[in-house]
Amino acid sequence: MAAATVSPRSPDLGSGSRLAGAGVVRSPLLNDRPTSSGSAGTAKGRSSSQTPGAPNGTKINTVTYRNATIKALIDPSLPVGDVIRQLCANAHLGVQEPPALFALRDDEDEELIDDSNMARKIDAGRNFKLCSSPTIEAVEMVDKLSSRDERTLKMATYTLQRLIREQPFSAEFLNRGGLEELVEISKTLSGSNTLAYTLTSIQNLMESSDEGWQSLDSAFIKKVVNTLATQERINVCRPATAILKKLVVSGPDNAPQEQEGKVVAEGDAPARTEAKAGDVQGSNSVYRFGFDVVYREVEREPDFLSTLMQRLSSADTTLCLYSLSLINSLMRHVSDNLFDAFTSELERLGVSKAVARLMDSNRGEELTSSILEYQINVIRVAHHRLRTSVTPTDKRHVSALSYLWLQARIPETTTAEGSTQSFGGTAQKFKWRRLGFEHENVAKDFVRTGWLGLECCEHFVRNDPEAYAKIILEQVNRPSSRRCPWGRASLEVVEILCDHYDIESGYSTSTRFQPLLLSFHRLHSLALRFFLRMWYESGAAASDFARVSALTRSQVKEALRDESTKSWYDVEHDFLQSDYRIVRDRQMRELEVEDDFSSKPSIRNLRARLYRESYEFVRQQRIQCLLEGAWFRSAPSNSLASTGLAPTASRNSKGFVQANPRPWRFYRLSPNKKYLYYCEAVERGPIRSGLDDLPEKIDLNQVTDISLQSAAAANATSAGNGADSTTGNLTFSLLRAPDVSMADFVALNASQYSEWTDGLSMLRGEGGMVSTKETADYIQMLTDIGVKVKLLDLTGETVDIPSAVPPPPLPVSTSFFFADL
Repeated sequence: MAAATVSPRSPDLGSGSRLAGAGVVRSPLLNDRPTSSGSAGTAKGRSSSQTPGAPNGTKINTVTYRNATIKALIDPSLPVGDVIRQLCANAHLGVQEPPALFALRDDEDEELIDDSNMARKIDAGRNFKLCSSPTIEAVEMVDKLSSRDERTLKMATYTLQRLIREQPFSAEFLNRGGLEELVEISKTLSGSNTLAYTLTSIQNLMESSDEGWQSLDSAFIKKVVNTLATQERINVCRPATAILKKLVVSGPDNAPQEQEGKVVAEGDAPARTEAKAGDVQGSNSVYRFGFDVVYREVEREPDFLSTLMQRLSSADTTLCLYSLSLINSLMRHVSDNLFDAFTSELERLGVSKAVARLMDSNRGEELTSSILEYQINVIRVAHHRLRTSVTPTDKRHVSALSYLWLQARIPETTTAEGSTQSFGGTAQKFKWRRLGFEHENVAKDFVRTGWLGLECCEHFVRNDPEAYAKIILEQVNRPSSRRCPWGRASLEVVEILCDHYDIESGYSTSTRFQPLLLSFHRLHSLALRFFLRMWYESGAAASDFARVSALTRSQVKEALRDESTKSWYDVEHDFLQSDYRIVRDRQMRELEVEDDFSSKPSIRNLRARLYRESYEFVRQQRIQCLLEGAWFRSAPSNSLASTGLAPTASRNSKGFVQANPRPWRFYRLSPNKKYLYYCEAVERGPIRSGLDDLPEKIDLNQVTDISLQSAAAANATSAGNGADSTTGNLTFSLLRAPDVSMADFVALNASQYSEWTDGLSMLRGEGGMVSTKETADYIQMLTDIGVKVKLLDLTGETVDIPSAVPPPPLPVSTSFFFADL
């Protein structure tokens, strides 16, 4: 095998008479003779070790070109272009073409070597190979894609999945119309590995570049939607789902904020010009898609949403994960004009029921984050409906109100003029008040509960029209002072449930499954029946409405305690079979330790506002932890075996797993919050502020999920425990796909685990899900303190403190006595 030296002082690579920065060596490193590719394996096996004759600490790397292999001492300070020129000049490699046609790649993982990673590769003792430049590869790739030979296309698209992430290759590939060829190929294929490779290539391009998206027309979106609706192959559904998610989040509303016509692409990179805000929907803009564009094609594929829903019941966990992930993305970015239609369609298909079944299926941690995100989306949908006013101009609202009245099967009444029930001698109409509402202008009754309250009323009636008619008839035949106002009771129960799930805030920090939340209407029916039963059993009158409401609030709190461990049978028993005396006694005990003042509407509104402020405060604190950076242990392979995460341990040339020589990593978020920079080290040490000490980076736009080993286990771990004893509990990973890890983390303690998992989740802007109990407790604690401070008015600004207390006046007579205090 020939030896070569690549340094700025030694352009001659023949015998290697000089070493990079090492001075003069009189004897050659190795025998100066070329070897065939058969001996390359031996060279690779020794590449990480030092060769006799080399200075101490100098790394020797092998370079292969076709059947020739040499050993080279490469100066890491040289530009890659200079290294390639000197390698091409080496006689033992036998390169005949100009150096501009070549590039250098890692012989193991095919990573392109450039100025940013060459020093790290050399220091790691990696083996290199001299191959075609990205420009030449792009030209050849476009030629292969223009072929319609099935075998050629399959091999080309398979290789393209990796190459298209490289900026030099993708730029030339796009300039030569490669994406247009790729899109056309995707339109002609169905259910094959070639289609999977093609869609994955498009997905990788969309995740790594903002260029070329003008080729993704409506016909292509239609093809992707059809593929998801008709295909069952995981390798096809995976990239198709990722493409649709990327298109959904690429709407005009998601365009980045501009500063004087420019957007900073990276904290340490030059600014790049972007389209003006008014031109984001231009044909060449990345942000010309969005929910409306995708949903337009979804509506033309009638089986699309029903297919996604059916896949939630699939035995394949990965298929469930991708389907639920896409549903979450659609719910999160649905536009206002399509909000009601889309969410109603999901309810009609029974998506919530399917997700509730997933909660009971015990499929491990893979689905946990997606299920919790769906839970958050359900609260957002309920919050939107809570804030949607009931109006007589909305046909859906009018239809629901008409249904309530018709199913009551009672006539409306009118008082005679001049009667004692009329006001000012004017006849009064009684229609909605006969159903238990407070106003004849019934829209006023739904001010606090909005469309959500009316929807719950309608669901109660549709679930059992006969029982509803019986309840109304029984009430109208009672004396007015003894009637239970069904309308008021129904809306009161809606408010109680909204308070329990904190729907008023529109946020959720629950780290537990809440299956009953996904059946809100059914839960409302149970609680309303309990309200009516308590009214009858307690012999309540109209003045006792607040008392029965307090009983219902107490029972809701008790019945829904630890709901993730309860079955529907247990919940129904709690509402329908509980004894009045037991409920009353428990509620009285609760009053002894709780202040009913907190249940007033004004206090609930205050709590909701302070909750949003507390959530944002904790969110900023978590993100600040990411900006400051922290040390983590690199995850060993054995600690991730049970979690399915990709290990960071390296493999030698024979395929054996080696211990990571650098067990520590320091991560820091870039100022623009788009990249996570890091460095590896043998041991922890000081890291300067900024990004100069962190050569590697992870593009957070490519992160599709954050996989947690176990949030509950992490919170159960004491912060003082050592990292070695808590590795299995404090492990998480950034995933580009369910089986593709971009980075694995082992936190040093539970607090760091909570800060980084929740910080990364809140940073993504895709639900802002809180996954650890520690963060949820912080938000709740800040909210409680804020409420108490507001109620106590600790500032004393409105308190008038007198300088002296005046003496009371003398009694005017002797008709008084001293009280026993």
